[in-house]
Amino acid sequence: MSKFFEYEGNSGWFECKARDMDIFKPEGKVITFWLHGDSEAHIREMINKKGYINIEWIKPPVDKLPFV
Repeated sequence: MSKFFEYEGNSGWFECKARDMDIFKPEGKVITFWLHGDSEAHIREMINKKGYINIEWIKPPVDKLPFV
């Protein structure tokens, strides 16, 4: 975690939907994926570092992944 940002909220698995610009260049492809983080702000920071754009949604965290 960054010392400059204070993360608030529940930790857990967040379901996310965003555009990955590394797939089907130059338009990119919208993908759905799961990330574990401390808060929605932490998840947004990770998504931005990865280079994804146009975040459509980030669903609230769950403790257990539905497909496990």
